Amino acid sequence: MNDNHPYKYKYWRPAVSADNVVFSFDGKDLKVLLVKRKNEPFKDFWAFPGGFMEENETLQQTALRELKEETSITPLETRELCTMSEPDRDPREQVITVVFYSFVRNVKPKAADDAADVQWFNIYELPQLAFDHEEIFTKAIEKLRLSIKFDPMFFALLDKEFTLSDLCRLWESVFNKKFDRRNFQKHWTTFSLITNIIQPVAKSSEDKKLPRAPKYYKYSESSYKEFIKKNKVRF
Repeated sequence: MNDNHPYKYKYWRPAVSADNVVFSFDGKDLKVLLVKRKNEPFKDFWAFPGGFMEENETLQQTALRELKEETSITPLETRELCTMSEPDRDPREQVITVVFYSFVRNVKPKAADDAADVQWFNIYELPQLAFDHEEIFTKAIEKLRLSIKFDPMFFALLDKEFTLSDLCRLWESVFNKKFDRRNFQKHWTTFSLITNIIQPVAKSSEDKKLPRAPKYYKYSESSYKEFIKKNKVRF
């Protein structure tokens, strides 16, 4: 306990924790990262990786530390999703949890600390979750379905170079429905020409020999920043 603070707050305070909703895409299915709890409460239940805040940490630092300790994963970027504060959400004591979400690609987790196991689960085939994590998951999916329309952070789910078919499969996995491939590709081709946010990748000499070689694109963060600055909009 840090005793260097000149003022003390004499009233009761709740515990504070941070959880992580981490998504990945294997080219076919959207998946979410879960850990199996080693300890009570909810021993052997699956949950989002996370834990209690330590002294002199920010909540984001707590989230990243717990994610690293339990799964060995460190995402490039994480953002705040929601705050959970129902008084009875944790049987141990009143706990306020701030939830963060992130996207990773081709990452293999490793269980450690108080995680008995860690696995990627198809978002439509989840086990029973601990605490109020089903509600957290619902909020995360709602956020993802909004973000994928307006926020380029979701490009982290794809390889650095991707086809519009890859992009379409990602959207189909997120929304759990089929899209008309022709209309989808037409939309994104136009989007590419207008914004330059996704840019065609030059074909290799080997690709040029193929009559119907797929066209690859890459996400351009600099073009995204330039576009929103010029047009004062965000996707």
